[in-house]
Amino acid sequence: MSIFEDRERAFETKAAYEEEKAFRVSSLRNRMMAAWAADILGKTGEEAEAYVNKIVHDQIAGHASLSGADALLDRLSVDLEAAVSSATIAAHMSLSEASAREKIENGN
Repeated sequence: MSIFEDRERAFETKAAYEEEKAFRVSSLRNRMMAAWAADILGKTGEEAEAYVNKIVHDQIAGHASLSGADALLDRLSVDLEAAVSSATIAAHMSLSEASAREKIENGN
């Protein structure tokens, strides 16, 4: 195997790792945001768990018309419209993303 093939394989491996890490971070962020929203909505126990699972599933399955963070922000803005502003949701999403990234990078 040539050095160029080794480098190509290394770049492909790194790209796959980064893509998986990004998916894990967004999934954890979505779960954290959904749990936060469930708490604000007064959902507890199985009802809260079902709400979180629904939001996470919808994000992964792509049931939203937008993708990623925009879709989650739109969904939670609708669900929480009477209780929390979109700016507050966006700010909490930034904090959740940073926390999720730290947890994934530290292996937690």
